[in-house]
Amino acid sequence: KTEKTRKLYVYHLQRFKDHFIIKNEDSLISIEPKKIQVMIEDYLLYLRSQNIGYSYCCTVLNALKKFFSMNDIILNWDKLKMMKPEKIVRKDRAYTTEELRILLSHVSNKPLWKAFLHFMASSGVRSGFCEELKMKHLKDMPNGCKAITVYADHASEYTTFIHAEAVQALEEYFADRKAKGEIITPDSWVFCRKDHTKFLPANTITHYLSFYLRNLPLRRTMKNKRYDVACTHGIRKRWDTIVKSNSNVNLSIAEKLFGHSSTIPLDHRYFKPTLEVIFDEYKKVIPDLMISEEWKLKNQIKEKDNEIDELKKKDIEIDRLNNQ
Repeated sequence: KTEKTRKLYVYHLQRFKDHFIIKNEDSLISIEPKKIQVMIEDYLLYLRSQNIGYSYCCTVLNALKKFFSMNDIILNWDKLKMMKPEKIVRKDRAYTTEELRILLSHVSNKPLWKAFLHFMASSGVRSGFCEELKMKHLKDMPNGCKAITVYADHASEYTTFIHAEAVQALEEYFADRKAKGEIITPDSWVFCRKDHTKFLPANTITHYLSFYLRNLPLRRTMKNKRYDVACTHGIRKRWDTIVKSNSNVNLSIAEKLFGHSSTIPLDHRYFKPTLEVIFDEYKKVIPDLMISEEWKLKNQIKEKDNEIDELKKKDIEIDRLNNQ
């Protein structure tokens, strides 16, 4: 149903054809179903011999099933599913705040990547958000924050926020684009390629961040061809861990901020809090989501100033009541 899934399925179908040296799709569907069944079984065994993981094999099977089902070729998919490799539970973890500081120091002279990392760390979005997000999907909020409409006009649309530290990095990135001659409009991409006409693809993000991470002194360990800290998803896991570790945050709203709709059954259909209510919950975790110690201190000072202002207002009100 999505362009991204279609491209992924076409890619895996092509890999399957290349493996058996099949010229095109017409040649593939002309083969007898029994032989196709054996071919797919052999292909799965080949993938397992290459230590290809469970998730990859699932995607391969989904792609092949979609292709052959749409061409009315009946195969024994239950048998094929049983040939997938065993699902391995990986001991993964989220980035620490200190690790993100190290990564940010390495890209401090690259406005795009600095803004991107701050954006993900403060909002908890998936890396694919770049392919949908435009300037018109940003909205100013109190305390220097911004509201973000993620996957706007899609069934999976939701709202989250970025705090003042991320907003500053984002504004610096916009200023850099304007200095290079770009005219930013409401329909401009928030994160884009150098020519400014196309969004920044998720695979490009993973490629560049993997390159930056390669030579940094981070405690990432590899097992079964996978790192214990995912390149971009580790940032999202940090966000979720911080937010849900705060006992004062409403769990249902935390799920909405995270873009989850199935953890609490039917919550996405019936629970409709206002933007202000959601933002009140987000404000509770802003200090922990911030990366820079300087920004954390600024936030603490601002909160204390607000507390002092509130106390002054109360004192004035008490004096007024006493006079009355």
